[in-house]
Formats: sequence, C-alpha cells, structure tokens
Amino acid sequence: MEIVRLADQPAYVAPDRAIARQIAAPGNSRLRSHSIAHITIPAGASVTPHVHRVTEEVYHVVSGGGLMHLAGEEAELGPGETVVIHPGERHAITAHAESDLVMIVTCVPAWSAEDQFFD
Repeated sequence: MEIVRLADQPAYVAPDRAIARQIAAPGNSRLRSHSIAHITIPAGASVTPHVHRVTEEVYHVVSGGGLMHLAGEEAELGPGETVVIHPGERHAITAHAESDLVMIVTCVPAWSAEDQFFD
C-alpha cells in the first residue's frame, strides 16, 4: 500500500502566486496516467489565462470562491462546485478578494508544463 502525505510534498509557487502541491502524480506515486493536486490561489490573485492541448482538467472548489473564465464564459464558483475543462479551452480563475481559493485539480493525462500554453 502506498500512502502519499500532502504535508510532505514540496510546494510549487507559480509566477501568478498560485501554490500547488501534488497529492498524487507520476512523480510522487505509482500513478501513471493522471495527477491530482491541491491548489491554493491567494485572495485576489488570478491564474494566468492558459490552454492545454492534450490535458483534460477538473477543478473542484474546497473552500473560498472565485470567478472562473472558461472558453469565453464566466461563472462564480464556490465550495462543493466543480468545473470540467476540455483540451483546447482557454481558462483562468480569480480568487475573491476576501479569502484564498482552495481547489483539488485533476489532470488526465498527468499535468505537464509542456502541455500548458499562455497567451
């Protein structure tokens, strides 16, 4: 049995200030084809708009809230809500000013920097 402790995973702080920790991914577990991450976007911060050519993502909000931008549409997201992002869909999210936005993000295939393209 393999147990991965989130507290033991290094934090990656992106230039847009989003903080990512891999929950389980090919680099830290026996997973081969997908990844699961714990993402914190500081209050008022925005993830830089981007697109993935191959990766399908799912954002699930754990706490806080934000404004999701997806393929030309906008929607408010809050705890317990999930959005599915298909390959090729431009997306970004902005945390509300009053609290951090905490999400669980899954990627299939596993997230890779090579499949993330910024405008």
